[in-house]
Amino acid sequence: MNSTATIFARLSAVAPSLATWNNAPAIFNEAAPDDFLDQEPKPSKPFLIIAVPSRDEALETFTETGRLIVQDVRGYQRRTGSAAQLDTLMRQVRDLFHNRPGELVVTGGKCDVARVTGPVQSPTTDEAYTGRRVTIRLDLVNT
Repeated sequence: MNSTATIFARLSAVAPSLATWNNAPAIFNEAAPDDFLDQEPKPSKPFLIIAVPSRDEALETFTETGRLIVQDVRGYQRRTGSAAQLDTLMRQVRDLFHNRPGELVVTGGKCDVARVTGPVQSPTTDEAYTGRRVTIRLDLVNT
């Protein structure tokens, strides 16, 4: 069961709201490529980063085995003086997952619980960007 693949598949719903990179929505694993971040002008639409899980634990009962995964999705956009576009996007990301376990595609399993906190501020090291993040908790069960 790959939580990152599950999250990536679900984020396709917000693809029209995202910048593009190599003719695909700008959704990256762990970090955005330097070529993307350094381009001029900076993209006007937001981009997303699916972070590695911050928590990955066995989730077992007498009859089921699975994983408890906690993973961030971080959104960034060029700093323009207003983060309204980014805030709207990150609320949409939250709503794609929160209390919607049956709508998630999990290879080799299913999702029993999907909870989301945020969006909250996500710090950046590049002052050209502003950031937000949501934290997704998935209880995944093997099938």
